[in-house]
Amino acid sequence: MPYPRQQPGRQFYRWYFYDPTQPLVTQTKGVPVKLKSAGWFGGEIGSAVVKDMSGGGAGVLVPRKDKVPGKFWVCYDRNTRVKAVVKYRQQVDDKLEFLGLAWVNADPQLVLKLLRKLRRRAFVIQQQPVRLVQNTTA
Repeated sequence: MPYPRQQPGRQFYRWYFYDPTQPLVTQTKGVPVKLKSAGWFGGEIGSAVVKDMSGGGAGVLVPRKDKVPGKFWVCYDRNTRVKAVVKYRQQVDDKLEFLGLAWVNADPQLVLKLLRKLRRRAFVIQQQPVRLVQNTTA
């Protein structure tokens, strides 16, 4: 079962591909992707790791050396790519940067198909078993 979570101020639920209780620097999980230029020839910018994703965008961890532009393609495989624009950048350490992305004119069916495809990789929170207790006061 994936770990979607609605956060205040967000329009979409997010699926996390890492443990959100741990710092990003110590994370080892995520969905590997390639980043390509938004221009005609779509030259490769570099690799990244998707840490969370929603119907509206994604959060990716990228090497700072790759100098990621403001708009580019996120390529999940040969047939699946989504154009994205950087909404915010956050330096994680001297080598990594976290980018908050928004999908640009993305087909909602494509994004939904991608979320379904990736849901098995989503982080699953271990929940405590629930015990139902009959209320005897009345």
